[in-house]
Amino acid sequence: MITNKLRFVETEEDGSQTVQKKKARLRAYMKERRGNNENRDVKERLQIENFFKALEGIFPKSIGAGMRRTFFVYLSYSLETPTDGLIERLIADGQAVCCPRVEGVEMSAVEYGEDFSLSERGIREPIGKTYDGAIDVIVLPLLAVDERGARLGYGGGYYDRFLKAHPKAKRIAFCYDFQIVREVPTELHDEKVDVIVTDKRVLFIKR
Repeated sequence: MITNKLRFVETEEDGSQTVQKKKARLRAYMKERRGNNENRDVKERLQIENFFKALEGIFPKSIGAGMRRTFFVYLSYSLETPTDGLIERLIADGQAVCCPRVEGVEMSAVEYGEDFSLSERGIREPIGKTYDGAIDVIVLPLLAVDERGARLGYGGGYYDRFLKAHPKAKRIAFCYDFQIVREVPTELHDEKVDVIVTDKRVLFIKR
């Protein structure tokens, strides 16, 4: 059930708008909406619970549930859905965790540790060895997502390129429920997600 009926797509009235302009409108709206978000601590707990429910659906016992896997998890910034608690839970569960570090126009996976630097935008980045192995799950930040799996990021294209480089990894959008909208405007280079995890539900995307 879609609770947010916002529709930032082409209609007869706004057909002259470009996809980029529609994305900009939706980004601006969601940044403002996130600023009014309440009960974050409660939502974070529910999001983590739903994340592990999603894993049970992705990796059923018949294909090795409970085995050690590698997770690529964004380090939350500003008003993004927090991931520190999720990372701690994954590590406590015996999983391997890597986080993003931007190097030029590309994003690399770096093993999670105790030491971090700050990017030019003030985002934490791990200091450590680059991980070049297989990644099982990629946990994605976003501003909006729809039930087709279309994701709206911040416009840099880092995650789209990273997803293309890791086609076998399961892609989980980790967000607040209000960030699910009726339809996200997309372009050919935009990569979709496989699962959406919010504080209220888990959605498995049908391809």
